[in-house]
Amino acid sequence: MNTRDLAYFYQLIRQKSFSKVADYFHVTQPTITMALKRLEADYGTKLIQRDRVHNQLTVTATGQQLLTHAEAILNELTVARQEITRLTQQQTVLALPPIIETHYFPQIAAQLQAHQQLENIRTIEGGSVTLRQALRNGEADIALLGSTAQLSYQQLLAQEFDRQPFTIFVSRQHPLANRHHIAFSDLRHEHFILFTDDFVHNAAFNQLTRRNHFRPDVVYRANDTHVIMNLVAANVGITFLTSIADQHRNDMVRLTLTDDEQPEFIASIVYRTTHVLTPAQQQVLAVLTQTLGR
Repeated sequence: MNTRDLAYFYQLIRQKSFSKVADYFHVTQPTITMALKRLEADYGTKLIQRDRVHNQLTVTATGQQLLTHAEAILNELTVARQEITRLTQQQTVLALPPIIETHYFPQIAAQLQAHQQLENIRTIEGGSVTLRQALRNGEADIALLGSTAQLSYQQLLAQEFDRQPFTIFVSRQHPLANRHHIAFSDLRHEHFILFTDDFVHNAAFNQLTRRNHFRPDVVYRANDTHVIMNLVAANVGITFLTSIADQHRNDMVRLTLTDDEQPEFIASIVYRTTHVLTPAQQQVLAVLTQTLGR
């Protein structure tokens, strides 16, 4: 079976048009038609029903089944191509959420530099939810990810290296600034500045709001820790962050939550079980494990 035929078939299901798929791949329309015929001959079944009168395509049950496998196969081929490219370039792509990058990466970078590996590192940033998917898609080789529970995925191997509590940050001008401890239920009338949805902070925050039976007033969301901190310092609202986000600013106060059985921010080194690490990437992983395991 030609994997190119699978790619044509996948796009045909998505775009529902032979001419659009032909334009997408810069081939003729008969090329797409012959690819479909080859697949139907290989599997001995009709994959797509064509209504030429109304110019419509309908996917059969067997076509839908093949689509599921085609998507997985094409994704694996994309991952393989990305991995092989980086192997030939001796490059390691490291995925880092901003808080983890700010708190942990300086000590990691010093060790990578000592092992002459820092110049071969390329980083990508984002929330842990987004970066976890990027790792699974082959866009990164290794990631340092945050979570609220131990990561357990068939394709990923996670090594936990730290756990930290979540805390509340308020402006020094805020009425709560004279307190050091607070129950989450006391925050039901506050305005919140939070991360966007691709950060794991939201899972912990939602867990606490559900437990305390209130719908929070979220006035703004951002994907940058400094933006959130600056808005809090300006008394626009309060925020909910892991304690490692503490930037020791004198214009904000950190409050410890007193709730029982609070969610924790779990930091882990994560990589794909199917990825064959180069000697250089194995050394990067060893540096991460030794540095963060201290």
